[in-house]
Amino acid sequence: MAKILDFKLFDNISERSKNELLKLDVFSKNYESGEKVLSKEEDLSYAMFIDKGCLKACEYTINGKEIVSSYYFAGDAFPFYLYFGHTKKFPYDVYATKKTKVYFLPLKEFEKIMDSDIVLTKNILKFVAEYTCFNKLVIRATQYSKVSQRLAYWILHLQEVDYLKLPTSQTMLADILRVNRPSLNQELKKFAEDKAIYIEGMEIRVLDRDYLLKMID
Repeated sequence: MAKILDFKLFDNISERSKNELLKLDVFSKNYESGEKVLSKEEDLSYAMFIDKGCLKACEYTINGKEIVSSYYFAGDAFPFYLYFGHTKKFPYDVYATKKTKVYFLPLKEFEKIMDSDIVLTKNILKFVAEYTCFNKLVIRATQYSKVSQRLAYWILHLQEVDYLKLPTSQTMLADILRVNRPSLNQELKKFAEDKAIYIEGMEIRVLDRDYLLKMID
């Protein structure tokens, strides 16, 4: 399982830590698109590292409507913020959105290695902080009532988003901003036609910052 050391989280850690990590009971699983990876209320005992593919965390309203709270892409890992927040059970279901390979790493044993490696501790701290900032960004964006406002706020703060958390499709972005995809697509086209942004695929570049600021004022 030496490939797990290629993940960003383990950059510049000590050789001793690398050797200890390789001794852990790490295993991998492959999932098909739509396959459930974890169920709500399962014990939180493993960290998941996504080697390829994509996972989504799904929560539900009291009316049973599915809400995708997070996406996790290749190179990403989770849920350290839950584990270090003393959460014992998964608060959501997790599904693969495409063919996905996941490494599972035992968290209790991993924490012991982290305690003796300051670089690994800092990496974890930075990793959790990035997720906190991303979630705060989403919360701030979704406080706006209009699709155009949510989208404008998101685009204006794109530079704050770590590349591992950038949505790779309009469907994913629509889920993140809690809007429907046709409305999102319509607003993206309008922003582009008004030359406020340049868009190619999911690459978005701001051309007229004042235009976007007026949207949310």
